Amino acid sequence: MDSYIELNKENLGVPFAIGRSADLFLLPNNQILKLFFAHTNKAEMETEYENTMEVFRLHVTGMQCYGKVRVGERYGLIFDRLQGISLTKLPDKNPIELFRIADTLADLHFGMHQIKSQKLKDIKLILSECLAAKPLEFLSPNQKEAIQTYIQNLPEGDSVLHLDFHPENVIIQGKDRIIIDWMTAAKGNPCADVSFTKLLFTDAELWPGTPKLKILFYTLVRKFILHGYLKSYKRRSGITESDLNLWRLSSLILRLGLWDIESERENLKYQIKVWLQNEEKFT
Repeated sequence: MDSYIELNKENLGVPFAIGRSADLFLLPNNQILKLFFAHTNKAEMETEYENTMEVFRLHVTGMQCYGKVRVGERYGLIFDRLQGISLTKLPDKNPIELFRIADTLADLHFGMHQIKSQKLKDIKLILSECLAAKPLEFLSPNQKEAIQTYIQNLPEGDSVLHLDFHPENVIIQGKDRIIIDWMTAAKGNPCADVSFTKLLFTDAELWPGTPKLKILFYTLVRKFILHGYLKSYKRRSGITESDLNLWRLSSLILRLGLWDIESERENLKYQIKVWLQNEEKFT
């Protein structure tokens, strides 16, 4: 039987931050509540709970989850309240840190991939579920079958994968670098995770409402960090650009199938269709 801590909405006050899927509230004992929006699937909360418990057990993250919460019709999770700032904001305190972000990201990501898990869901299973989801309904049965065959022939692995790894999900707290937000965690080949991070830097929407001038600036910064991150990760791991390209299609499917962000939707569909057209030329 599911065990939930019951909380009263009136006692929570106002959220100190609002994300894409949840409100964040301060709690006593140096903890926070991530309260998912009412329309969020309860299964997503359960997945994040199980994933976070597993990666904490494996010492992949220093952030602990303390339990599941119900507030009226909404569900949430209780986490440690981290006192630091995201890797993205570190250059605000010291501009020289901008030139260290890429190396820090690569070092953390490579270290994560050295840790193995048998409990996290396999990325190939997640990809199969994405293919069956509504955002991928534009594909014909034959196209889905071709993609499914391609996915099953991709290299295997049992490394811990984050599948949403970017500077905002790394918190700097003193000398610690703490990776957060494990809802999409999986196990599999590390190239899948690196390929998805590459997609986040090149194709993902910046925060809605960002002014155009800031978008231009952030786009240039993202290109700079991505170049350094990939160079650094490849040096550590020995993987090649060809290895990453094998997983490009999976990154497109994951982004569309799991997030389905309106401003990204048509571009992701287009890239998947182009991949299929190119694949047909060589079959």
